[in-house]
Amino acid sequence: MRYWMMEWVTPAQMSAIFGITSIPWCLKPLYGFLSDSYPICGYRRRPYMVIGGYLSSIMWILLPFCPRDEFVVTLVMTLSSTGLCLADVMADSLLVEIARAESDEDKGTIQSYSWMLRFAGGLSASIFGAIAYDYMGAVQVFHLNSLIPVCIAVSAMCMDGSRPSKRVHWRDTAQKLSSVVRKSNLYRPAMFLFLICAMPGYGSVLTFFYERKLGFTPDKFGTLDVLGHVVAIIGTFIYKKYLRNLSFRRIFGVALFLSFILENTLLLLVFHTNRSLGIPDFVFALIERIVITLVGQFITMPMVVLGARLCPVGVEGTLYALLMSITNIGGVVSEEWGSLLTTMFGVSSTNFSNLWKLMLLCHFFDLIPLFSINLVRDITPE
Repeated sequence: MRYWMMEWVTPAQMSAIFGITSIPWCLKPLYGFLSDSYPICGYRRRPYMVIGGYLSSIMWILLPFCPRDEFVVTLVMTLSSTGLCLADVMADSLLVEIARAESDEDKGTIQSYSWMLRFAGGLSASIFGAIAYDYMGAVQVFHLNSLIPVCIAVSAMCMDGSRPSKRVHWRDTAQKLSSVVRKSNLYRPAMFLFLICAMPGYGSVLTFFYERKLGFTPDKFGTLDVLGHVVAIIGTFIYKKYLRNLSFRRIFGVALFLSFILENTLLLLVFHTNRSLGIPDFVFALIERIVITLVGQFITMPMVVLGARLCPVGVEGTLYALLMSITNIGGVVSEEWGSLLTTMFGVSSTNFSNLWKLMLLCHFFDLIPLFSINLVRDITPE
């Protein structure tokens, strides 16, 4: 998607577009609230998953035929994102219902397996996506993507559904949700998670830099994506095997500190210092992907485990979606903030002279979550 968009948008525009298309993922609590309070034909999850799958599929079919207009493309991508998010919330809710029954000894196991499978799917898409883009082009790839949401919808129809649920008054759902949200062991980690995700980023600019200045091809971008998913699977396994019982403060503190130190090495890539050291550009890009992905997993997995175990019966969809939407809200803030800073520094698809200044400023902001580590003090997986 990014490689296709680089043909007709600027770095700032790309950041803004992806920020807008992330907005549906900030509304996850609304989808969870609807499914918890208003079952369709007696079922709280399956019908919503089917609706979301087909909505996303239709938008993928329409996307390549849209005029290359920012508003039109953003609208279609946002509707596709909405459908996929709706299906995702329903799947997460079913997962939470299963995870709640886990013993203390097995806590986090089902979610670890779930996330590993999720990244395995992403790994397959990255491998075949790069090949398909080279040989089939954007239109055929988008239409191929439209089959994935259809598979989600069909699989939802074939699920063994639980007993039909009676309609629950929305006030009862809201009351249950309110009683849990007021707990300090929920809102303090949630605030910390938001700070991590809301710091300004420069990912879209770096994509242009890789393609325009370093000459990265679709195959190399595909390789980066493949590596990212492989590392995500490894990171999830490491968390499940060795880190499940560590305090959040220790995991977050070490991960954020290492991330801050290592992300600054990307400045060597911008100044081409790595070339004088005999290190290829692509190696630095691989290091960046490894570090960011690992840190992301060591931050995400403890939070999803905590969120699942905090969810009371009857509001699983709403509360878990609320916790996960915090990261998405932070992501939108990060994208839009990063877009604004990109424009302020005058970085464009052809001018990267001030990219190093943008990166330094973003790295400086990344210190804020590190200094806010006390928000998860005394919060443990138990």
